[in-house]
Amino acid sequence: MKTSRIRYSILLSAGIQLALGAFTGHPYDERVFLTTGYLIAHGYSPYVPTDVSGVFGASIFPTPVPGIGYLPPWGFVLAMSYLLSYNMIHSLLLYNLATKVPIVVGNILLALQVGRMVFSETSEASLSRNATQFMLFNPYVIYTTAIWGQFDTVSVLLMLLSVYLLPRGKIYLSATALGASIAVKLIPIIILPLVMFHVRKRRGGWTSALGYFLVVLGVVGLSLVPFLLGWSLNPIIGNWNVHFVRIGGFSPVNLLLPFGILSATYGLELLGYLWMAALPLVYYLLFRRSIASSMGLMLSTLALMLTFSLTRAWVSEQNLNFVLPLVLIVASAQGWSKRWVTATWLLPLVFTFFNCAPFLMLFLVIPGSSMNAAYALPRAFPLDLALIMRASTTLTWLVVGVMLLKRSIVGSGYNKGKKARGPA
Repeated sequence: MKTSRIRYSILLSAGIQLALGAFTGHPYDERVFLTTGYLIAHGYSPYVPTDVSGVFGASIFPTPVPGIGYLPPWGFVLAMSYLLSYNMIHSLLLYNLATKVPIVVGNILLALQVGRMVFSETSEASLSRNATQFMLFNPYVIYTTAIWGQFDTVSVLLMLLSVYLLPRGKIYLSATALGASIAVKLIPIIILPLVMFHVRKRRGGWTSALGYFLVVLGVVGLSLVPFLLGWSLNPIIGNWNVHFVRIGGFSPVNLLLPFGILSATYGLELLGYLWMAALPLVYYLLFRRSIASSMGLMLSTLALMLTFSLTRAWVSEQNLNFVLPLVLIVASAQGWSKRWVTATWLLPLVFTFFNCAPFLMLFLVIPGSSMNAAYALPRAFPLDLALIMRASTTLTWLVVGVMLLKRSIVGSGYNKGKKARGPA
């Protein structure tokens, strides 16, 4: 890479993300994150609904804020953001900006890691530089993280680092990275059997695989230590299946919404567990193939992430950040059409605009009455354009996702059940 150009791009990207992120945030998620940082900093559990209107103002926090839905580590990042901002200067915008700084740092490191992985597969500096630039300035990544306030890219960074280190023999560093990734967001847990299988086959048998598992388990276990402070597990236990019994987000099951099936599945609860049947099937197809190379491992990881995103009843739009970097790496290394990459970020971005109007991200600076009036305006039309657009983009993603899934499984390695025909 040309170091000076990359440094300039990093500074420009960071400036853009921080400037956009300072005044914005998802009207639900960012309220939860700001409240979480305050609660942990003051020694309270972030897993129970809390009224913080007396702290941050009733105009922005008019009702009690629900508890956070993630493991503790990110909550402590938010608490540090609170202590370094609002605790010293009572500015909600400064505090909001402080919560975005670790996200932007994660985005930049992810871009560099993606470029690193592309270079390791292709030895092409130009492809590596293009991949890094793409991640630094991609509208979907910036919108769902720096603007929205979500932190999926931090978990993705650690997951990719784990996949990158494993074929290079750094088993326990890989396990540590994967454990940290799961502790940030649970989604990467679905690749744990894959990497353990790889360790068993390529890196020392069952003993090494068990060691890998124990390291991952240990890191995730450490992330749960805060519950020893007296935080109640009841809110988590009582809502363990919240994402299984609801329909919505960027999930293909969302196609049921135009037929009058709204937020809950109402008797169709089994749809929420479809991914539990789909993942073992894809694992079976992958384990029938010889996954020997680092690219095979990345293609297998992509196949699992695609399966998960295509079969869950609820997929938050930002969760496609777990898919996009993998598609970009594989497409760069395998010569796939750029259209696959474009579809992977453009479709969820369009969906997001029609699922939560962009101006709602300005809840910190726009009075609630003005926002409610503007939000109600599109509802005056006889046709629900938003519903039509959400359904059409979801259907398109279903088709694209299935095609990508097939490519990923086939490309992950040759079928051990058939005789090799030689190079294609």
